[in-house]
Amino acid sequence: MADPLTMSATEFSRQFGRVKEDVREHGVVRVISHNRLVGGFLSPRELQLYERLKREQREVIRAGEVPDDLVDALHEQLARTDR
Repeated sequence: MADPLTMSATEFSRQFGRVKEDVREHGVVRVISHNRLVGGFLSPRELQLYERLKREQREVIRAGEVPDDLVDALHEQLARTDR
């Protein structure tokens, strides 16, 4: 895919018909307002990739920061599998 296309929020809203076609080529259309990134428009392919990455995302917890209820649940699960 080509580099992301960047456009103003005004241009994005006024020329959405063209943007729908541009996003297929560029994958992502970055939308800015007052020189700040305010969002983006993703092609179907990029959206599928984003959704897959979100599903596969894992949370990292340091051993000393594991909540007590999670520790208890792990102990219960281990006790069941030891039988």
